[in-house]
Amino acid sequence: MQTRWASLTLSVVVLLLLFSACGSSNPQAIQQTVPTSEGTAAISLTEEATPLPTTTPEPFSDGGPWEINFITADDATLYGILYGQGQTGIILAPTYPGGSEGWRPFAEEIAEQGYRVLTFDFRGQGKSEGDRSIADASTDLEAAITVLLENVADRVVLIGAGLGGMAAIQVAPHNEDVIGLVVISSPRVLEDLEIADKDLSDLDVPSLWLGTRNDMVHNVEDMYDISGSSDKELWIYEGSSLHGTFILEGADGPDLERRLLEFVMQVTGD
Repeated sequence: MQTRWASLTLSVVVLLLLFSACGSSNPQAIQQTVPTSEGTAAISLTEEATPLPTTTPEPFSDGGPWEINFITADDATLYGILYGQGQTGIILAPTYPGGSEGWRPFAEEIAEQGYRVLTFDFRGQGKSEGDRSIADASTDLEAAITVLLENVADRVVLIGAGLGGMAAIQVAPHNEDVIGLVVISSPRVLEDLEIADKDLSDLDVPSLWLGTRNDMVHNVEDMYDISGSSDKELWIYEGSSLHGTFILEGADGPDLERRLLEFVMQVTGD
C-alpha cells in the first residue's frame, strides 16, 4: 500500500510540474541544446523584432534577425546576432577595439543576398560575458562556426577585421567546412596573440586580403605574401588610414562592400 501511495504521489507531482511549465512559457526566448565536438552547448535564441511563439520547432526558419547566446569549448558565454537564410554561413568576426556593431549594416546587406550571417562579440567585449582575452579569440571563433554548422549552415566563409582576421587565419586551416577567408586590417601581433608563419602557410582556401595604406597597425601585405593559398588576392586602399570595419564608414566603404560580396559569390559559386 505504501508503494502504491508513493507512486500516485509522484504522478501527481509530475502532472503539476507539466501544467506549471505550460502556463509559464516565455514568448521571448527559446533554450536549445546543440551537440558539439566538445560535448553539448546550450544556446539561447531570441528574435530581435518580433516576439517568438510559445513553441517553435525551427527557430531559424525565417530571416530574423535573431539574438543568440552560445557557449565556447571553455565555457565562455558569447553574444551574437544571426541574420538571413540559406545554407551558406558568413561569419563576420569583429575588430578590437570595437565589436559586432561595426558589421551590422553589411550583415543586413549580405543577408538579403541569400546568406546566413552571424556577427558576435569576443569574450569580455560588447554583450559577451567573461574576461577579455585576446589569446582566446580563435576559441571564440570556433564556437561561432559550430553554432552555424550545427544549426543552419553546411559551409562557412570567414570574414574578419583586425583581431577577427587573426582568429580567422588560425581557425581556417583546421576546419574543412571553411571555404573562404577574408582578412581586413589584421596585424601579426596583438598583445599575447601572434600569427606564426605556419598559420599562414597552412592556409589552403581562397583568400582576400585588404587594408589601407596609411594604417600603421596592419600587416596584411606581409601575411598575404606568406599565405599558402593558391587562390588569393590583395587590395590596399591608397590615401586612407581607416582600420577594419571603420573602412565601411569612409569613402572606400561601397567598394569594400562590393569586393566582399563578389568574393563570397565567387567561393560559393552563387
